[in-house]
Amino acid sequence: MRIGIQVLSLKPGSVGGQEVFVRRLLSQLPDQLGADRLVLFARPQFVVHPDLDALVRDRRVEVIAENPEPQYGPGYSDWVTRLLDDAALDVVCYPLSFFFPRPLSVPVVLHVPDIQHEYFPEYFSDEQLAWRRERIAPSVALADTIVTYSQFSARCLRERMFVPPDALQVIPSAGFTTAETASLRADWDPAHARSTRVLPDAPFVLYPAGDWPHKNHETLLQAFALLARAGRPEHLVLTGMISQRRDELIRLIDRHGLSARVHLLGCVRRRDLIGLYSSAAALAFPSRFEGFGQPLIEAMQMGCPVVASRAAGVMETAGEAAVFADDDPVSWAERLVEVLANEALQEELVKRGARRAAEFDWEHCARRHLQILRSTASRAAAAAGPGGAAGAIGAGAQER
Repeated sequence: MRIGIQVLSLKPGSVGGQEVFVRRLLSQLPDQLGADRLVLFARPQFVVHPDLDALVRDRRVEVIAENPEPQYGPGYSDWVTRLLDDAALDVVCYPLSFFFPRPLSVPVVLHVPDIQHEYFPEYFSDEQLAWRRERIAPSVALADTIVTYSQFSARCLRERMFVPPDALQVIPSAGFTTAETASLRADWDPAHARSTRVLPDAPFVLYPAGDWPHKNHETLLQAFALLARAGRPEHLVLTGMISQRRDELIRLIDRHGLSARVHLLGCVRRRDLIGLYSSAAALAFPSRFEGFGQPLIEAMQMGCPVVASRAAGVMETAGEAAVFADDDPVSWAERLVEVLANEALQEELVKRGARRAAEFDWEHCARRHLQILRSTASRAAAAAGPGGAAGAIGAGAQER
């Protein structure tokens, strides 16, 4: 069987956690491929990442490295369709929420991590909202199988996009891979991290998140202003893509008198992120909407106590391994102090976190993805009859 993974729209450094998810998943696939063949459609700068060395060297893997930007315009979807047709695939996976909403010649497995825009449209510009509505719902309707990462996201897809249960698969994500933690822990040098100002010379709370509105940096900064006035010594370290709202966040930090206590690091190297998790007094995760919440599991793997929001996807992922705060600065300040001032609670959260993180496994995630890709291809071939799978795509969506 020839299995396609189409991530041409993934521009490295532009989509945060979803890029990390795709890279980690791909790195685990060779051990699960068996006799199947994998065809990866991706930008040249994506496939040179060290995580993918084993994948691209595997004889069962064919890499079609293309820069899609010269093709952007009315003919783009035809160009992508020709690439897929020329590869003679049995099934194709789109891990990035959409394909151009038109029937394809092969069955499609579509990943939809969340549909935040259906619940918080105010977090998106008019242009972003229009793009999502034009692409995601029609792609969901045409896909043969939808994969999402939590029961919460599955419920959202059933409620807002009417995806029937038999077309929906929940496969939880995971945290760091074994290879990441083994190699990057060995490379972590706290003295160097302090000298380069990655690691503060003070106890600190970590929040790794891009500056999208739903990440709710404002509430956390207001809570830290309360902690500072109460005489708490902790600093706040913010990592992740800081681009859309950088000036706004800096103004908010200055307004609360926190410029000496908030470290806005932007994107950091993975070894530094692992070191920050390992050194932090706690992870703060005030996000108002998540399909999964990968940093929760990463922090638990690294022995970092977690204080998190009560957003449904966050609570599902964290389970009983976090202290939860209501969405207001006073509640956040109280819950942070509850953890930061109580060593016994910190130790208990670390134990619970280790148990919880162990429930999320990349090997299982990769195996389940390949099982679903194979079964989707088999169902489409059977539905098409002796003529093959061509034209079968969309049949399930038409029936429902």
